[in-house]
Amino acid sequence: MTLTSRLFTVVGMVLVFGCGGDGSTLGPDGTPIVDDDPIDGAPGNGDSTAVSVTLSQLSADIFTPKCATSGCHGSFPSAGMSLAAANIAAAIINVPSNQRPNLKRIDPGNPDGSYLLQKVRGIGANAQMPLGGTPLSAAEIQLIADWITAGAPAQ
Repeated sequence: MTLTSRLFTVVGMVLVFGCGGDGSTLGPDGTPIVDDDPIDGAPGNGDSTAVSVTLSQLSADIFTPKCATSGCHGSFPSAGMSLAAANIAAAIINVPSNQRPNLKRIDPGNPDGSYLLQKVRGIGANAQMPLGGTPLSAAEIQLIADWITAGAPAQ
């Protein structure tokens, strides 16, 4: 399956199943606010390049709103791991996990060996993340896995 096909599958799953939130992205009639701008690299917009997720996108769409919250991985981070946008790359890429030092938080190119991905998948010891919150959707987890597979670029 190509990266473009995966992206469309993920986007379709998000549109069908929705995601948790505070309702701030809903219009007055309760329907989601949709950005009509085409995705770069999507078929039909004149761009033939492959679509890939970036750390900046993951930070804005997943890590900041769902993980970098007060008492978790924000200003005063739990387990010493901040997922705040300003220092996320230095805090997670090629950094040993405090809970499992034999695993890196993010091991570029190795999603199954990346402890952060194991935690959001609910694999292994300790609690699934986000702790006490709604688990990430399959689409969100897949985006993180795809980014790691692509080498976890720190952009």
